[in-house]
Amino acid sequence: MRTSLFLVVLLISLAGCNTSQKENKQDQKTTDSLQTSNSRYTEVAQNTPPETRGYELMTQKCFICHLAKPDPSKKAQMIAPPMVQVQEHYKPTYPDKEEFINAMVSFIQDPSLETTLMPGAVKKFNLMPKLLYEDNELRLIAETLYEHDFGTAPAMARQNPVGELELNNGSKWVLKKETMDRMNAAIEKINSFNSNELSDYNQLGKEIFDDAKVILLDDSYNGKLFDQIHIFFNGIETNMHGLIAAKSIVEAEKQLTELKIRFEDFHTYFKTS
Repeated sequence: MRTSLFLVVLLISLAGCNTSQKENKQDQKTTDSLQTSNSRYTEVAQNTPPETRGYELMTQKCFICHLAKPDPSKKAQMIAPPMVQVQEHYKPTYPDKEEFINAMVSFIQDPSLETTLMPGAVKKFNLMPKLLYEDNELRLIAETLYEHDFGTAPAMARQNPVGELELNNGSKWVLKKETMDRMNAAIEKINSFNSNELSDYNQLGKEIFDDAKVILLDDSYNGKLFDQIHIFFNGIETNMHGLIAAKSIVEAEKQLTELKIRFEDFHTYFKTS
């Protein structure tokens, strides 16, 4: 009798143990499945190129106002500068990727005339509004703007993005005396510059750009006259930013030489009354 009772207890224990083992195995299988699923999700997220996510955000949040690159057929629809031109203005000044991202995020979060590198665009389209986007989204957009190749068309646009310099019915365009004085002082600084210090070249670039910004943001210039002023400075923006960001004397001297040549055209098209 005792033997039979012992066998019954033993069988019940074994059955319970087997059931527990099956449940544990099922739980483990479920856990492994979830971990694998999470692992795959993480892997996909990690392996998704930042530019892909950033470009998607750029499409959703930036292309509302900005074109990707200049498009003559959509000129009348432009309410902000094309993204490639933003890239071309900021990248020479901030060639380091992290500095570029920080500068873009900072400006987007708090746009101002003091910090813009595109005074001509601000005069034409007005200062962009503050955008209340998530910081991580802005950083992805800025990273994409730094890295994205917008194609070969913008290279043509750089040469002539807003038109050609031309006279006013055969006569020079008339500027205010203070504008001409500022320009003459800038030309003198460029032509008389003499230094072996790279920091001096960089500083000269900043000073010339600041002079250009004052003129471009002058509210008294509008219409065709402003267009011609904008065209002139647009033609030297790359050189001004290049001089600011130059990392060697050779590169700085190259930009300075180009600025000297470009500034020679100024008095051909502009005068004071």
